[in-house]
Amino acid sequence: MIERAEQVYQALMDLGLSEDEINSQINKKLMEYQGFMTKEGALYLIGKENGIDVYSSDPNIQKEIEELIDYNDFAILIEDIIEGMQNIVIVGRVTDIFGINNFTKKDGTSGIVGSFQICDLSNCIKIVLWNNQVKDMENEYFKKGEIIQVIGGYSKKGIDDNLEIHLSRQGKLVLAPEGVTLPKIKKNENINVYEEKVGKKSSKFTIEELHMKEGFIRFVKGTVQIDKFKELTLKNGEKSFLLKLILSDDTASIRVNIWGIKAVECIKFVNDGAGIKLSNVFLKVNSYSDEKELNFTKSSRLEVI
Repeated sequence: MIERAEQVYQALMDLGLSEDEINSQINKKLMEYQGFMTKEGALYLIGKENGIDVYSSDPNIQKEIEELIDYNDFAILIEDIIEGMQNIVIVGRVTDIFGINNFTKKDGTSGIVGSFQICDLSNCIKIVLWNNQVKDMENEYFKKGEIIQVIGGYSKKGIDDNLEIHLSRQGKLVLAPEGVTLPKIKKNENINVYEEKVGKKSSKFTIEELHMKEGFIRFVKGTVQIDKFKELTLKNGEKSFLLKLILSDDTASIRVNIWGIKAVECIKFVNDGAGIKLSNVFLKVNSYSDEKELNFTKSSRLEVI
């Protein structure tokens, strides 16, 4: 059984695949899973598809190998969506269908656009589909009152200046998703959530209590210290960045990891001792230190408060 990523890579080359072919297949997997799979997970999955007996001691990678990605683990509430977010996953109930329209593009070719509205317990938002994506609206399960899961959406403002969700090219809708109910993310499991509509604060968890939880966390607040910021060279030769923070309140502290371009963006305005709010971060155990850490995802945000 092969466990290390470099061994999987070598085993694929031993089967006759070139480096270009392996990297091309990895990129196809990453596009297919819309940012919800790591490069390492994609490599292991390709190995498995080629008959290689693979296993990872990292439970997150092993879950990817077994193709058990639960997109609902990445779901956020509609009220948490802001302009410019990508790889959005939301679950809601269809409350209004605005229909399908044909139009002529500037180059003279024809196009199709369809839209509808979904709501969860926090808010409602318009979903816009283009061309072949519109076929989902013709499905027998597509109707008012039906639960629908949106995977791989991005947010932007429409003509009326209201926020709406568009599907990326690799995005998809899951109609009447099996085993998914509303709401998937329960209000009383969140951290530092404020019910702005009624001006009432909900259950609040301290960072000390946070160490007893796992999974996606909607909000957490505290005072920040910059632990480390460095440039990294990945195994494929690409450059990346890592920003490590320490978030504290009166009860405890926890480490925060921010990767890639978001690390660069955050270091520009985060100062030691500042109060910050983190949104949509993922809490898991570091396999090396055996300590809980908060990790940024593509839907995560950092705000200075």
